[in-house]
Amino acid sequence: MSSTETRYSARFQMPDLLEQGRDNATQCPAYLDGALAEPSSGTVTVFNAAGTEVVSAAAVVVSGSIATYTVLAAALAAENLEEGWVVEWALVMPDLVTHTFRNSAACVRRRLYPSITDLDLFRRESSLNPAGNDPVTTLADYQDFIDEADVDVQQRLIQKGNRPNLITDPSTLRPVWLYLTLSLVFEDMATRQNETWAAKAAHYRDMYEREFSRLSVLYDGDDDGMPDSATNRRSLAGSVWLCGRSSR
Repeated sequence: MSSTETRYSARFQMPDLLEQGRDNATQCPAYLDGALAEPSSGTVTVFNAAGTEVVSAAAVVVSGSIATYTVLAAALAAENLEEGWVVEWALVMPDLVTHTFRNSAACVRRRLYPSITDLDLFRRESSLNPAGNDPVTTLADYQDFIDEADVDVQQRLIQKGNRPNLITDPSTLRPVWLYLTLSLVFEDMATRQNETWAAKAAHYRDMYEREFSRLSVLYDGDDDGMPDSATNRRSLAGSVWLCGRSSR
């Protein structure tokens, strides 16, 4: 890219986790100056860890100003369960230049989903409930904060060499998701309303760090769909270790 070309941003929050056995919707939201920049056309190519094209320059569908593509279950059926995949988007952007955006990916058996909802937040902080007496915010729900906490937690696990999709007991992560979400909520309130919320935000941030530091889960290290042991739990925060690629 030259210094004079338009510098678009592709909003990839996490690797694309392509789950076997179902169609997987993927997208490449591109932004400029704080707004979506709509491509006029483009293609997407998906490479497996060996560099083989699983999807070859398929035409994207632009929906809501975002380039989208659905990776069909049939394309993943014979692939190994592994990291090291790449999704490459070649999009013709409003500057009439084809920009190529790349995101990491993995072929997985199952994805990891957060195990908390707004109801769990309200059990800790009833004042957040919009249906309660004198709610402290005007928000109707807290899904954005849950989503952001989930991205942060999963990225942190990945950076420590762990694969979130191999965790078989997601409820173990409940306090981690819960306390980080509450911290994010009150950090936002401290900046938007009153700095007095900063102490509560710091309290929940400390609780999040404490829970993460002692996190241990049932883990499917050989990726066969079942935990390696029903009794021995694996620490995810104490040391960095890498799980090699495995085939089914």
